[in-house]
Amino acid sequence: MKTLQKLSLVLVILLVASFGAMANPPTVTEPITIEIWHTRGSGANGDQIAAAVDEFNATNPYGITVVEVYQGNYVNTLAKTMQSLAAGTNPEMVVLERAAGVPVMATEGVLLDMIPYAERDGFELSNIPPVLLGYSYYNDQLISLPYIRSTPVFFYNKGMFAEAGVTEAPKTMDELIEVAKKLTVVENGETVVYGFELLNDPGWFVQNMTYQLGSNILSEDGLSVPALEDGAMLKVLSAWREWVDGGYVAAPTVTSAESTMKDLFNQGKIASYFASSGGTTNILKNAKAAGIEVGVAFLPTWDIPAAPTGGGNVAIIQRNKNEQQMAAAWEFMKFLMSDEQAAKNAAATGYLPVTYGAANTDIMKKLWDEQPEYKVAFDQLSIAQELPWSPHKSEFEEVLKVVCSELIMDRRITAEQAVKTLKLEASVIFP
Repeated sequence: MKTLQKLSLVLVILLVASFGAMANPPTVTEPITIEIWHTRGSGANGDQIAAAVDEFNATNPYGITVVEVYQGNYVNTLAKTMQSLAAGTNPEMVVLERAAGVPVMATEGVLLDMIPYAERDGFELSNIPPVLLGYSYYNDQLISLPYIRSTPVFFYNKGMFAEAGVTEAPKTMDELIEVAKKLTVVENGETVVYGFELLNDPGWFVQNMTYQLGSNILSEDGLSVPALEDGAMLKVLSAWREWVDGGYVAAPTVTSAESTMKDLFNQGKIASYFASSGGTTNILKNAKAAGIEVGVAFLPTWDIPAAPTGGGNVAIIQRNKNEQQMAAAWEFMKFLMSDEQAAKNAAATGYLPVTYGAANTDIMKKLWDEQPEYKVAFDQLSIAQELPWSPHKSEFEEVLKVVCSELIMDRRITAEQAVKTLKLEASVIFP
């Protein structure tokens, strides 16, 4: 009995200590250097994170020095981070693709739960649009926050549209295809101008179209693919193939597809496309240099108006790190998520202002007044939807991308064969 009493007393002490630690997370007490690994390359994106880091390093009162390290795209950054975790050389912070990278690291248990820090410092999560918080929580822990978040929008050549007598951006997919046909130019049997291009990014575009048809590529529990069973996937893939076969929608190139598409747009060889709002600044700048006026609008819709969200969340890695490093990382996290920094990030790039407060800053109001193209993505949040959490998302999307490549770029399988292959793959991927 005495042994049991002692054991109970020890457990109580441990629980009290645990709750005490959670209620009183550490603060920075000495100068310290931390790293953030990210996906923001050259141009406006890279310039913006460099400026944010410089400002924080010059103004924070703790002597914290942040070092930002570009690690490539989301896939590469996740892979390098996982390797560094195994080697014990991981950074304190990392930018992850919100619906692929975050679940991988969350299920590994390596991300810091920021709830105690947020509660201590009065960090208002209600200041963030709920649709952007879908991948911020795992097992009742706050393990990431929306950072470079975006939604795809419709970019179009206003001059070409006007010449064809089209004065407004299409609001439906049927309208878009009719406009694409009208804008397509064929010379000597060869298409020299395409009305539209759809990238092979099925996690955004195929997914959104299935959602617009009342389905989805992931069920609410993340354990199945409804669109494969209810006909939505077949309808979307059949339509896409029909558009490409018809010669009025360009098939993406096998390599450097997005940059090639934007180059062709600036050359007047593609009249419109879907792309991330996060590239708005670069798109407008490059198009202006080419003498093209760009229009920006909501994504055209099928049955249900909808647009996906995307982009990256920022997380703090607790594995292989001490309390001082975690405390310093939290201070930089708060800085990045402040209304002013969120506004600067959005204004410089085209990413979404990820807080309501940022949207109400003079920075954003001035930008939206002078260049309303930047406001489209934020307004589109009114119809935005987020994919259900699933540990299988990344794997299934990779398969979907390969199948879409065979269907659209190689054109060596039919839409029916594509769906059959996807069903077989899904039976292996999903339990």
